[in-house]
Amino acid sequence: MGINPPDTGDLHVSVEDLDAAAEYIERLKQYVEDTISWEMERIKENMKGDSNSPQIVSNGTPFGAFADARLQWQALERSTANMEAHLKGLSAKLAGLKKGTEDIAKAFRDAEERNAANGKDIERLLESAASPPGGAEPPTYPYTA
Repeated sequence: MGINPPDTGDLHVSVEDLDAAAEYIERLKQYVEDTISWEMERIKENMKGDSNSPQIVSNGTPFGAFADARLQWQALERSTANMEAHLKGLSAKLAGLKKGTEDIAKAFRDAEERNAANGKDIERLLESAASPPGGAEPPTYPYTA
């Protein structure tokens, strides 16, 4: 049992749309890095509590010093660290997505340039070809695109 390749017979690629997608991905990445990461820093600062008032009880948390309060505080710290790690991962994945989109756009742009150059070479070769013997002109056909 084999896997059939996708049918790409009518595939059309807009390099401009790919460039626009890369710019949009960059804006998303900047939003994650600037806005959301800044909010995470603000949350972590708020979690530190009031540093001007010393803890009365050792091993106390902003939730209190009893065992359940310490467990809840540890859970909140883990949750905050996990969210921060996810944001860093998201930023890295967006950077990779942007790079891949730019690479695809570059590949199609290069292919279009090669195709245009090859077309010009073929035109030049056809124009420089010798006329058929006997001086007869080759028939001309209307150009249709």
